[in-house]
Amino acid sequence: MSRSVKMFTISVCVGSSCHLKGAYEIIKTCQELIEKHQLEGKVELKGTFCCGKCSEQGVTVIINGETLSGVLPSNFEEVFQEKVLKEIQNERH
Repeated sequence: MSRSVKMFTISVCVGSSCHLKGAYEIIKTCQELIEKHQLEGKVELKGTFCCGKCSEQGVTVIINGETLSGVLPSNFEEVFQEKVLKEIQNERH
């Protein structure tokens, strides 16, 4: 029996506030990480409009329904490692 592969959905807010805080830089980094780790077909990257967290620090990123605030271009790779790569590794074991 083959196991179904869990699809990860990453939505990055591209509303004006998040845009100014580095949303497009986060999207670019995410695209690079998906390629680097050969996750095409396992990770869907989308832009989303305002998530209502404009007053919080950083960009709002939603990973599989979990809303994360305070994501910055400087810490996105760490977030990706924790929320995506770690989960994928756990599925393989």
